Amino acid sequence: MLNYIWLGLILAGIIAALSTDITDLITDKYRNDEPVEVLLMLDVDTEPAAGKETGGEISVNIAYLKTFYGIDSRDDRSVTFPVQLTFSSSAKAIARIPVHEDFPDIWKEMAEAQTTDDGMLAGSIRITGEVGAGEYHAEFIPDPLRFAGLQRVTNDGIVAYASTAVTIAIGLIGIMALWLGVMKVAEEAGLVQAIAAGLKPIMTRLFPDVPADHPAMGAMILNISANMLGLANAATPLGLKAMEELNKLNKKVGTATDAMVTFLVINTSSVQLIPATVIAIRASAGSANPTEVIVPMILATATATIAGITAVKLLQRLPAYRKQLD
Repeated sequence: MLNYIWLGLILAGIIAALSTDITDLITDKYRNDEPVEVLLMLDVDTEPAAGKETGGEISVNIAYLKTFYGIDSRDDRSVTFPVQLTFSSSAKAIARIPVHEDFPDIWKEMAEAQTTDDGMLAGSIRITGEVGAGEYHAEFIPDPLRFAGLQRVTNDGIVAYASTAVTIAIGLIGIMALWLGVMKVAEEAGLVQAIAAGLKPIMTRLFPDVPADHPAMGAMILNISANMLGLANAATPLGLKAMEELNKLNKKVGTATDAMVTFLVINTSSVQLIPATVIAIRASAGSANPTEVIVPMILATATATIAGITAVKLLQRLPAYRKQLD
């Protein structure tokens, strides 16, 4: 079921991005292939020539720039941006402009959507006339953007997170093997049984309807003990066995008993003494101290368990939440 939910979310994201991209194309939001008039300034000793790489500056009026993209503006300043140039001829160059705080939002959006991944707005500059020494009338043409939203969803979203998931999963192998090995040693050494023995007095009070010597009690105690140690693989079959045994005490099969609900709450909010999975994920993600979450996790899961048990016991007393058993 969860796979269908994820698939639905991915499709919804693609459809939303595609509809936005189609709207942008219809309205010509990015003014693809249309030139912006700028003033290009080079060093006085720099002559534009094919193959020449140089730095310079472009000056543009903000009000004109925003009006060009259909944005209202009363900011009549002329702002200068640094630019990196690679000339293909004496009048044309590939241009890259580092993102500037005075960029209009649409230029920032375009720079982010372009696939250069270097924080620059890419395009080309065409010199249309000389003003004076080192100054030229020019046109800046940003690289065209089409289906930018769909690219962000697929490349920056789906592909990037899929790659991250694989990286984390591979990184988990070593640390999970270590912790599962440690937990297996602890299990063989009797640590699970020792915790189970300590839990038994508490469990008999939490589950007064379950006889202390019933197999359901033993399965629940072992399940909770395994969960506390992060032995999820061992805890799952024990939890299923506990529910199966609790159902044998059920007078009305198909209706959850108080014991079933209480066990499910404890199992869901289980106290974690050693959160092996979280430690493994933090280690694979490069955490400097992956085990520093142990104490906060103990406190958080203990608080959640106490809150869950309290809520269950209170609700069990309310007629609205009870279903009489035959």
